Amino acid sequence: MSPFEKRAVAGLSFIYVARMLGLFMLMPVLALDNDQLRYSTPVLLGLAIGIYGLAQAALQFPFGVASDRFGRKRVLVFGLLIFVLGSLLGAVTHNIWGIILARLLQGAGAVSSVLLATAGDLTGEQHRTKAMAAIGGSIAIAYVLGMAMGPVFYGLSGLTGVFLVAAALGVLALLPLWKVIPPIPRNLQQRMGNWRDALRMFRHPPVLTASVGIFILQMVLGASFVVLSPELVRAMHIPGSAVWEVYLPVMLLSVAGMLYPVIHAERHKQHGQMLVFSGVAIAVGALFMGLLAGHFWPVAVGAVIFFTGYNVASAILPSMMSRSTTQEQRGAASGVYSLMQFLGIFAGGVAGGWGLGVAGEQGVFYLLAAVGLLLALQSWNGKRVALLLEPDARQAGDGQ
Repeated sequence: MSPFEKRAVAGLSFIYVARMLGLFMLMPVLALDNDQLRYSTPVLLGLAIGIYGLAQAALQFPFGVASDRFGRKRVLVFGLLIFVLGSLLGAVTHNIWGIILARLLQGAGAVSSVLLATAGDLTGEQHRTKAMAAIGGSIAIAYVLGMAMGPVFYGLSGLTGVFLVAAALGVLALLPLWKVIPPIPRNLQQRMGNWRDALRMFRHPPVLTASVGIFILQMVLGASFVVLSPELVRAMHIPGSAVWEVYLPVMLLSVAGMLYPVIHAERHKQHGQMLVFSGVAIAVGALFMGLLAGHFWPVAVGAVIFFTGYNVASAILPSMMSRSTTQEQRGAASGVYSLMQFLGIFAGGVAGGWGLGVAGEQGVFYLLAAVGLLLALQSWNGKRVALLLEPDARQAGDGQ
């Protein structure tokens, strides 16, 4: 990449890390504070975990269109400020409805599609996949750090402290917009798709395949955090403030476990097979944790298998997505993809909360196993997955 492109990717990756770190830190600890939050029920807890995904899904298109009209950086500033506001609200509230509103505002800063479009604006076609891979890697870093750091800050200052750190990270995410990311030429900002293009992308087979896959995957993530942290605390016989001691090795081992499947998929063009593997791994890990709940080693091994499957799919799907669209389709396609991504988190959080109230923790783990198998089945059809890898498929949506 040129120095210009490296600056752009570094700045965008930092924004992704800071913003997603603030969100991921909350995921493993919200359920730990359930008993201290007034008016909380299992369903409302699931809503609090997943509602930011609903807000993200609802606002990806408006933010993308606004960035075409008013400029990428202005819309990014606006979205990050909304995220900071939601984080500050979460720090001062002590009931479940306040937490739900705070999470809603955090999600309302729906800048993911704008960040993807900005990456497309500032990188050449020959380096586009590298840029997307770097940004995707930054999200994985934020995910691992968030799973470990959230419980640490929770142990130091409770849920209030975690929300305050999220607010500070939101402020830090503003800095690259002025200091690192190069100016975006106005003509490049206007080349992305409009509302009509975005709606057309729902019928574009490669985008549809990737979007359904990311919906299922994020549904798994949203539902898992309703029960995973309490189960780890119970199985490991540790206080909630020390759950990071379990998450950190689990996350590191799962990241190490994802490397070979991802490299194998890229080297041998077997993305579909590796997506099937990831769905099966999610199902097997969830079954381990459900069937052998309360036992140290089965739950620990099950968690590693579960997150290995999740990490494999979360690395492969964006890479496939970046190859399936032309420059003119990128804004619309990223809007559809991001919408389905965050809608999946919302659906997973609500489904997990409902399952917890109806069938208990074990029932939610069985639900996760079923959704993992659904991801494997969705990826089983090699012809559909191949659409994401064929250069000719990029033009398939042009005449639709």
